[in-house]
Amino acid sequence: MYNERFFDQTLALIKRGHLHTALPMLAGKLYNAHADPQRWAETRACLHSHELHGLLLQDPFSAHSATRPRGYPGDAGLIDLIYDMKPPSHASELGRDIFEVTIQFQAPEGVRQRRIEAEQVVARAHQAGDRVLALACGHFREGDPLTGADLRQFTLVDQDAQSLARVSARHGEKITLIQANVFNFLRQAVKDGRKFDLIYTLGLTDYLDTRAMQLLHRLMKGCLAPGGRILLANFANDHLATGWMDAVMDWHLIYREEAELERFAEEIALQARTWRDPSGSVIWCEMTEAA
Repeated sequence: MYNERFFDQTLALIKRGHLHTALPMLAGKLYNAHADPQRWAETRACLHSHELHGLLLQDPFSAHSATRPRGYPGDAGLIDLIYDMKPPSHASELGRDIFEVTIQFQAPEGVRQRRIEAEQVVARAHQAGDRVLALACGHFREGDPLTGADLRQFTLVDQDAQSLARVSARHGEKITLIQANVFNFLRQAVKDGRKFDLIYTLGLTDYLDTRAMQLLHRLMKGCLAPGGRILLANFANDHLATGWMDAVMDWHLIYREEAELERFAEEIALQARTWRDPSGSVIWCEMTEAA
């Protein structure tokens, strides 16, 4: 009954136009409930059966995630919405108003901060002439500032043909694009003896369980050139939108702490350095050979 009364009050606030009060308040409640497995199933089910849930999905950001137009969560179209912060023209007036609030949540701000960091990483790698491998590259928006540059030292891998088509439209033949499953690509690259100075991925590890992470790390190390580095970004387990992403957006990630990411590096005898982005929601892990 408590959940239902809370959702009733939240719905009433939204209908009266108090979105900047109602939505952060709801996100906070979902965050607290998500941290308690005994409460979470009940809270989530109550929200899904409440009128509030359908209203929230007028938000094109949340709706894109929940409907999965490309068949999988966290697609590049969703990431573009986060980057560009512009709702699509078909969104309702209420949907646009909700979007203006949710797109400012901590998690999407972490995605934007992640791109800023990645832009600097790829710019330095390009300037140094490094051989770069980007795994699950999406639309490669971190490469936008390098449009027109010769990126033939860059190899981008993604299983989504639509994502690679977007990259090709921007960068043409000046970049190497591979449509493949990341693990299949890496296995073949190891067999072929291919080496890269920088191997990075921005969102892949958020979807990988422990065994898949261990395999990914072993394969990446097998493709790492002497003196090279591996860089990945994983959502932290304590960002404030965990419950919202799960219950409203149907966007389920595998959250981790710094120590967990460091252990994956230790298992393959690499030295790890971790840090959080300015939003506090994304953990970076850089791996290199021990000095």
